[in-house]
Amino acid sequence: MLYAKSLSRDAERIKRYLSRMDVIDNHNDVLHSGSYVYFPVNISDARIKKLIEKSGTGIVKLDRPANRKPSNYQELLKEKLGVAEMKELTVGFDLFGSIALIDVPSGLEKKEGIIAHAIMMANPRIKTVLAKAGPISGVFRTRKMRFVAGEKNFIALHKENGCMFRFDVRKVFFSGRFAFERTRITQLVSPRERVMVMFAGVGPFAIEIAKAQKKSKVVAIELNRYGYKYMLDNIKLNKTDNVTPVLGDVRTAVNHFKGFADRIIMPMPKSSDTFLDEALLAARKKAIVHIYTFAPVENQFERIKSEIVQHAKANGYKVRFISGRVVRPYSAKEAEVVLDYAIIK
Repeated sequence: MLYAKSLSRDAERIKRYLSRMDVIDNHNDVLHSGSYVYFPVNISDARIKKLIEKSGTGIVKLDRPANRKPSNYQELLKEKLGVAEMKELTVGFDLFGSIALIDVPSGLEKKEGIIAHAIMMANPRIKTVLAKAGPISGVFRTRKMRFVAGEKNFIALHKENGCMFRFDVRKVFFSGRFAFERTRITQLVSPRERVMVMFAGVGPFAIEIAKAQKKSKVVAIELNRYGYKYMLDNIKLNKTDNVTPVLGDVRTAVNHFKGFADRIIMPMPKSSDTFLDEALLAARKKAIVHIYTFAPVENQFERIKSEIVQHAKANGYKVRFISGRVVRPYSAKEAEVVLDYAIIK
């Protein structure tokens, strides 16, 4: 088990940093020994490990302490479920503030109440457990959910990177798994940059950038009227009046912002690559683009780079590729990736 080791006097600072990086393993205990605190972490990227170590904490491997009370909900479930059922159980859950969203395997639906109560026992801050009742689908990338246990509530108040986001988990798309990406890109934005966020949702990219760079201007475009409504609420909640929210389709809304952006963020992996015309239209003479897409596990950036190069040749601009990284595995054959590149007109 990996832990981030911190002196007790630095523990709160390190905890905030690890939370922003979205690497704290909430299924295991924080340990204390002498003048040190050990935060359980999940780290799959060597670059993230280096960033954490630069913050003033080391990454160490420790065995689970003896006689520890079970805090991992899977440990609690071992007393309630059979071996075969435990093998079927989906590891982990999505967390939105005090709401946990679980994926119950087919055949375990009758046990979902037991699973939910174990999660709440192991994680006291979780007050509501919902279950996925269908895949992410539709233009707005929403999914059906059903209430399982706790307080019947669908409105999340989610804290991330020092910002608060309020939204109905049934009506909008929000992924906490983008937290590191939102931190990464926010740290790249310079003072007074003009930023466009396409497919902005309830505003996490836009608001986190605007809060960090108060002299920057950020345009956030969202088609889902519920996402737009909650974005308005979140702009007020975070006091980021340097965000200009736009309700509408990117394909038409971008016409009001021709040549506006120094930086363009395209966080819709299913179809971002079909909006290259709009990215070009929004870009100033030089602009940085962060495009998210699904890609084969092998040769992850070959297809998207080829598409961008072909688009550049057809439209008379130059491209400089900056970097690419895997955001997360998506399936056995695909990964979600982000490619950073520069448009040079």
